[in-house]
Order: sequence, then C-alpha cells, then structure tokens
Amino acid sequence: MRARFSKTLLITFLVIIAFSFLFLKVPLYSKARSYLVMYAHSSFVKTTSLLNKLDLKIKIPGGASTEENDWYPFVSVYSDNRGFSNYMGRELSLTILYNFGAFDWKTGSSTYYQEDSPFYNSFYGGYIIQEHELNRKYGFSSEEKPIIEEIISVPEYDFKYLVMQGLGCPEEKLVMDALSYEVTANVDYVGYKDWFKIDALLLLNNPNHKFKSNRRAYIQFGNPINYIDKEEFGLITMQGRIYAKYFEEIDSTIFLYIMTPGSLNLEQCDQEILSKTTIELLQ
Repeated sequence: MRARFSKTLLITFLVIIAFSFLFLKVPLYSKARSYLVMYAHSSFVKTTSLLNKLDLKIKIPGGASTEENDWYPFVSVYSDNRGFSNYMGRELSLTILYNFGAFDWKTGSSTYYQEDSPFYNSFYGGYIIQEHELNRKYGFSSEEKPIIEEIISVPEYDFKYLVMQGLGCPEEKLVMDALSYEVTANVDYVGYKDWFKIDALLLLNNPNHKFKSNRRAYIQFGNPINYIDKEEFGLITMQGRIYAKYFEEIDSTIFLYIMTPGSLNLEQCDQEILSKTTIELLQ
C-alpha cells in the first residue's frame, strides 16, 4: 500500500513538474509574471512615493476599464528622485505613473514591441514633480508661464534613461527631441481649471532590438519580438501630449501625458482613458 502510494505521489510530482515546465514556455507565463511582479512592485513603490508623502490620490484608468485588449490592465508606479535630480542638476522628487500596450496572447509580449500596432512604443500616464528649492514651481516661471524645456525634460529623462536604457540602448544612441510643439493655455481638464496643454511632434528611439540577455524591463514588457535585421533602437516620429498644472495646495506640479505614433490613437486615449483621471488633494 505504501509503495503504491509512493508511486502515485511520484507520478503526480512528475506531472506537476512537466506542466510547470510547459507553463514557463507558453505566452501565458510572461503575461502572468508581468502582472504579478508589476502589481507588487507598484504597491511597494507607492508607500514611499509623492502619492503617499503628499497624501495625494491620482487614479488613471488602465486597460481593464475598456472593452478592447488595448492597454495593460493597470497603471504602474515608479519613483526616481535621485536620478532625476542628477539629470536636472538640483534636488527634486519625481513619481511616475505609466501604462503601455496590452500583452498579445500569441506572442506573450506587449504590443509595445509590435510595429504594426497602434500601441507601438506608446505610453500614457502621469508625473508628479516637487521642487526642494524655495520659491520654485517645476515647469513654470514666477509669472506662471510654462517653461517648455523643463516640462519636456521629464518625459525625456523617463524615456531615455528609464525605458530605453532599461532595454539595453547604448547611451550614445539615446534620442528624444521635440521637433515642434503647440501650447494651449487655460484648459479645463479632469475637474480642474488652468491646465496648459502641450502637443508635440517627437523624434525618438523605437524599441526594435534583438534579445541578448535577461533584463528587468522584459519582466514588464515581455521579450522583444519580430526582430528583423536592421538598426537596433532606430528613430521614429511620434505624437506627444502633456497637460501640465502647478498645484499650490501640495506645492507640486502634475503632468498627464500620452505618447503614441498616431494622432488618432492619441485622441482616443485622451478621450476614453486619460481624461477620466481623478485627482484628489487629501491634505
């Protein structure tokens, strides 16, 4: 009886091992791993972010709020106070809220990598920036005028040094330039008045590259797919939009942003997702 039980247990164990091995090989594994890791990491980061420090609640809808398999189901959170401070040459705090293309069941990777997808190289989300020098409002002059160079520096740092370098793009190849931009003042948005809207045409790197080694960025996006023999991290033009506003109540600036190849997807993302953001100043 004991021998039969041991044999049954061994067979069960081997079946579990076999199924576990197969699970690691199917696209579902990358998707499940991404969801679990990013949700846990974001929950931890929130506790030390400006969201917690300022008692600020920003809720940006994720892909779970739409009927289509368009965007990743939830918005992730990341903070990089030291890196952004070094980049700008003064002490700042930066919290990033971001989302990207949903995972494709067939490939097991995000549509962020797919050149034929409207979500190729696309992001949307928010930034919270706080100055630590007296009488400074990040992105704005003392006359409440937007400082475009400072405003664009936030997504530039994020895209070049957090996203592209995370995928292995060499520093000498990093590019994100605003080829042109248009500023609209006095915009009512997400329940608050007096936002500045900046629409820009961007020249920047694409994520096309060959898988070389395991990178932490692959945990969230999945492995790169459909690589063809051409220049890695080549340049493309994209549409960008930022809504910027300084909030006196929390002595911080909030940006809401979209970056995507096509103007149609930009407008759709704005109308169906980003414009439904809620901001609660709990202080």
